[in-house]
Amino acid sequence: MAIVTMILEIILFSIISLIAYSALRVYVFSKLKINKWVVLILALAIFLIPNFLWPTMPIVVNKYIIPTIFVILFLWFMDLCGFLKGFDNVKTDNDSGYKKYNKSNNNVIKPKAKPNRVKNKK
Repeated sequence: MAIVTMILEIILFSIISLIAYSALRVYVFSKLKINKWVVLILALAIFLIPNFLWPTMPIVVNKYIIPTIFVILFLWFMDLCGFLKGFDNVKTDNDSGYKKYNKSNNNVIKPKAKPNRVKNKK
């Protein structure tokens, strides 16, 4: 029974982490411009440093909160690197899913008429 409980906890943790990342990606991460290496260093710091600074950490923080933050930051790093390019189908209220046609870029340049050329030919 303990194995089933552990598997359910892992599945629930994964679902919550992915939902949180999806929401943060649409509303927060898309507006922030940050270097991908800063995000990776921050993720590794969140993963390694709390155990050294706070050894008597509560189980909830150590088991759920820190790994969730690490997973979200690592997914953001992967997104910044381009590993998650196939998941760019995110549509919000501001994005209708297609680019609008811009007529101003399609002007055809026509040569200037030169009427004196016809007069000189006889």
